[in-house]
Amino acid sequence: MGSHPLQGSSPCSASSGRGAIPWEAKGHHNTMTESSKPILYSYFRSSCSWRVRIALALKSIDYETIPVNLIKDQGQQFSEEFQALNPMKQVPTLKIDGITISQSLAIIEFLEETRPTPRLLPKDPKKRAQVRMISDTIASGIQPLQNLSVLKQVGQENQLAWAQKVIHTGFDALEQILRSTAGKYCVGDEEPSISALMGVFNKHEKIH
Repeated sequence: MGSHPLQGSSPCSASSGRGAIPWEAKGHHNTMTESSKPILYSYFRSSCSWRVRIALALKSIDYETIPVNLIKDQGQQFSEEFQALNPMKQVPTLKIDGITISQSLAIIEFLEETRPTPRLLPKDPKKRAQVRMISDTIASGIQPLQNLSVLKQVGQENQLAWAQKVIHTGFDALEQILRSTAGKYCVGDEEPSISALMGVFNKHEKIH
């Protein structure tokens, strides 16, 4: 992907418009019945969606994907069908176990609590808190500020500079945090989900 903010950023929502969603699902593996498979509404360039896809893969959870293009057709997340699933009009959204969950970290926490093997969080409560702190720093303190809906508000000519500033400022703070938490991985020497989450966002940081 290029360096333009609309290409290099990690959108979880778009800014305006209304489009239809291609509601056909793409299958992953074939180990569960069609009726019991979780369904992930996802956009291929969304780092939020990547987090969930990585967690599903690490836990070997069979699921289907329904693509929601945040740019095509003025934003397919603005369709009435998708708004009924997620009033915030964002991806990822996961239908699983009879409920619908949005927000990537909430989805990952649900997967961890209901499907605990393999673990994505450390056993030690202090380290779990540190993992959540780092995850929230990225998911709440960095990523949303360079989202598509925000970039539109700063104007086309300022988008790249804004996205670069937000990501660089956020990563400066994140690196200071990691100096006190890191071992072999971001938190200690275990390999929890934060390593995968960091890998996703670091890709976007390097783009900018």
